[in-house]
Amino acid sequence: MRGFARGEKGRRCVAAVALVAVLAVAACGSTEQDIRDHLDENYELVDKSDSYATYRSDDPPEHVGARLSSVARPGRNHREGDELYMGYEKLMVRIQQKPATGGSEIEVTNARDGYSRWGPTIIPIWGTFGGGYSSAFSGGGPGFGK
Repeated sequence: MRGFARGEKGRRCVAAVALVAVLAVAACGSTEQDIRDHLDENYELVDKSDSYATYRSDDPPEHVGARLSSVARPGRNHREGDELYMGYEKLMVRIQQKPATGGSEIEVTNARDGYSRWGPTIIPIWGTFGGGYSSAFSGGGPGFGK
């Protein structure tokens, strides 16, 4: 009886499986890094300190939010007036309308800092930060009581 990896056909199969595995790992990337890279490449950096950064855009919040969602789908979304909040596993984004210019201010930070900054707005909707964003992570989309 021949082993799976014996012969030319078996070696090709093993090589193909290995290539698919390498490509899958490379494609996974870090959602948080993908979001930060997108912001760095497409918007004007205003301020940066540790994990917190502020960007400026001439586009309205809806447009910025749609572009960020196309980079990585947030687990949580919330709109409060002229502000959009997007929650990822380890990252939070707030996009605020700038009435004078029609553009947006985009803030990005880690999840713990996001809860500290925007807690009064998001805690009634998303719940509290329990020491690990994933421990309370309830999935996507808008909605009350998630």
